[in-house]
Amino acid sequence: MIYEIKQLFFDDGDVSLQKVVDLQNIVYEGKHTFRVEGFRKRYLENPLGRVISFNAFYGEELVAHYACIPYAMNIGGRKSIGLFDMATVTHPDHRGKGLFKKLAQTTYDFAKKQGYEFILGVANANSFPGYMKYFPMTFVGQLEVRMGLGLNILPDASKEYSVYYDKDVFEWRLRCGRANYSREKNAVLGKYNSMVQTYMGCYSDEFLSSIDIANKHWCFRPRLYVGMGAKFKSLYLKVPKFIKRSPFNVIFLDLTDGQLPPITKENLFFQLIDFDVA
Repeated sequence: MIYEIKQLFFDDGDVSLQKVVDLQNIVYEGKHTFRVEGFRKRYLENPLGRVISFNAFYGEELVAHYACIPYAMNIGGRKSIGLFDMATVTHPDHRGKGLFKKLAQTTYDFAKKQGYEFILGVANANSFPGYMKYFPMTFVGQLEVRMGLGLNILPDASKEYSVYYDKDVFEWRLRCGRANYSREKNAVLGKYNSMVQTYMGCYSDEFLSSIDIANKHWCFRPRLYVGMGAKFKSLYLKVPKFIKRSPFNVIFLDLTDGQLPPITKENLFFQLIDFDVA
């Protein structure tokens, strides 16, 4: 089979976005339903810039899609701009052809030339081995999954790596979500299901006061926490492995040829809103 690799800019209305949605719905049939509106928000409305996406076509058919979105982090006391690994899918009929490796490597080479400093991702059990096999990724660690009560979840120390937000980027992240988020004290909360809230993150009062988010006192519900590098002053218990979803594996690629400080699970503070908008 002969495949054509194309960078998509999604400037053709929703034509290209619809192809991505159709492919996602084939790959995740029965698990998720994807819509153009969600991809438009994530890919095109990010205040840090549009998506970078390389794709494989077989004739006119989109058969593999890889996408990263611009992403900002505080690294060693300064703001650094990199990319967050957003999507990688291959049509079931075209797997085993090396398309993921080709698209990801093309993306990383392009990103480095454009001056992006890193690739950050959260890989599930299916995609994680491929990243570690084909690329010099750092495996930072698995995110903790806990269930508990209370709102006091803070960095357990000063961290060399954390996600950078300004007002525009944070409000964009909230708009990308599948839930209506609200603030309670210094925490941002969402709705996981009718019985459980998502603990999205904790921020300063000054920052949250500048954000367009409802201030709401929730009724008593347990809260789902997913993250890394937190100190729990409230009661949160680890969720047993047998009831968890696929592991959340944090991976990182330095595009600066070693100019960035090493990243470890001890020096990263990472919250649910930093990678998911559940």
